[in-house]
Amino acid sequence: MGKADLHHIGIWVSDMDEMILFLTDVLGLTLVSRTSRGSMGPGERAFVHAGGTQFFELLSEPNAVARPEMLVHPVGHVIGVPHVCLRVSDIGAVEKRLAAAGMKVSQRISIGDDFVFGRGEAVWFTGPSGVGFELFRFDSERGADAIVRLGDH
Repeated sequence: MGKADLHHIGIWVSDMDEMILFLTDVLGLTLVSRTSRGSMGPGERAFVHAGGTQFFELLSEPNAVARPEMLVHPVGHVIGVPHVCLRVSDIGAVEKRLAAAGMKVSQRISIGDDFVFGRGEAVWFTGPSGVGFELFRFDSERGADAIVRLGDH
């Protein structure tokens, strides 16, 4: 049996232009394609490169229903996906771009050595279309192989 890995995360958006601008101008990602949804129905589909072999698939449709209000951090105990986390090298620089785009960080924490992925800092905020995001900056990071080995115990 083959091993699975993450290829893309699909996100329904209320404003395709706003989300693309946010992901490219604020977070520095790259738009790969933007087309109509074609035989899938009205609206658009865009792919934004999120690093490595991962992408965001953005989907829009005129009749899409707004996302219910959810807390960005899992402290809210809401079932579903509370946020998408992106690794950044300079949280302060991204925060300045967030502020310029009218977005505010809702929570900030320091992460100690006891966190499975490593030590650093994280911030959470609500992005376009009400999508929750986390940014993580590592002081030290455990590689994926080391994390997988932790699960072998």
